[in-house]
Amino acid sequence: MTVTVSRSKVTLTAADFISAATLNDPHDGTAIDALTNFDYDIPWAAFQTISGHKALNAASTFKLTPNCKRQTAVVMTAGLLSHEQFHWDCAFVIARQFAREAAALRGTNDADLTAKFNTCFKLHFVTRNKLIQSRYDVDSHHGTNAHYQKIWKDRMTACLSNASATQLGGFWL
Repeated sequence: MTVTVSRSKVTLTAADFISAATLNDPHDGTAIDALTNFDYDIPWAAFQTISGHKALNAASTFKLTPNCKRQTAVVMTAGLLSHEQFHWDCAFVIARQFAREAAALRGTNDADLTAKFNTCFKLHFVTRNKLIQSRYDVDSHHGTNAHYQKIWKDRMTACLSNASATQLGGFWL
C-alpha cells in the first residue's frame, strides 16, 4: 500500500507571508520576525481491510500547505526566506516519514486504527516536529548564526535528496 505526501509548493516566496503585528516563537515565546507553519489535508477515505485488519486506503495522499506570517515591518530578505524555507522543508520530510508509517498501520477495527493513526500523527507532527524545529532555531539563533544555519541547511539538502530518510541530523523524523 502506498500513502504519499505532497506539498502545495516547494519553494516559499515573500508573497507567502501574511503580515502580523507581532510574532512569537510557539516553542519558546521569544519575539521573531517570521513564522512558517503548515496546514495539512488528510483525506478520510473509507478504511480498507487487508488480511483481516483495517488499514488506510491505498490511495491516500496527505497534502501540506504553508501557513506563513511575518511581522508587519519586516522585509523578507534572502537570508530570512532561507531560514523559513528550512522550517517548510522540515514539515515535508516529517510528513514523508509519517506517511510511510501510517501506511503500515493495522487495526482490529476502525476505532483501533484511528487511535493508532492519531498516536502516529502526534509523534511526528507534534513531538518530533517541535524537537527538530526548536533545535534548529536554537542552534541557528533563528537564522542569525551563519555557521549553524549552513550545517542545518546541508543536513536538510541530504535529507530531501533521500526519499527514504528517517533522520535529519541525527534526529528521528
